[in-house]
Amino acid sequence: MMKVQAPFFVPIITDDCEFFKDIKKDLIEIIMDIHNSDPFSVQGNFPNSKNLKYNLTESNSDFLKIDEEPVIKLRNWILKKLIEAYSKIQIKGKDIVITESWFHVTKKEGFHNLHTHPETPLGGIFYIEDGGSQEGNQWLNPIFGYSHRISDIWCKPFFESKFEPGKLILFPGWILHSARPHTGNKNRILIAFNSTVLFHDDQVVHLSRIKEKK
Repeated sequence: MMKVQAPFFVPIITDDCEFFKDIKKDLIEIIMDIHNSDPFSVQGNFPNSKNLKYNLTESNSDFLKIDEEPVIKLRNWILKKLIEAYSKIQIKGKDIVITESWFHVTKKEGFHNLHTHPETPLGGIFYIEDGGSQEGNQWLNPIFGYSHRISDIWCKPFFESKFEPGKLILFPGWILHSARPHTGNKNRILIAFNSTVLFHDDQVVHLSRIKEKK
């Protein structure tokens, strides 16, 4: 009997936030208050160079810890989606945590070039404001150099997303990905985060855990 296996499985998981329209305005106000304190600069301990990041504000790495209702509501929803996603890809542990979270505010021609998220089984992006264009993110096929016009039907050299406000995208942190250059005339706004699974009580998590808050 013929058997088909996919040993190099790379999941890209998406979902839409059903209450996004209710929190969008307040969420943007919180982000822009922080952005306006130091516009278009990298505020956290992140790598920074014009070749890697251009025309964007990157916040500190604790955005989803903010104790404001729209952030709390979004954080709780993201945590529930992470639990569901880790279950679907059969990674099981004692707990799931968000280890880092930040926002990007990107103006015209801004981008975040190819990079990875180390020690992150699932990284995430949540789209908030498209700024007048649909350029999203791009993930490279991890089989480097792969390109073939016929096999392209089922195994493409890259995967691209459209920027759709309210959409969550989860992906393996080790896969090379980028934020494509922004062509809109208004600011493009999103939230990104890293997550991991805890398998035992003494497992080290570099940054403090983010738990669901009622």
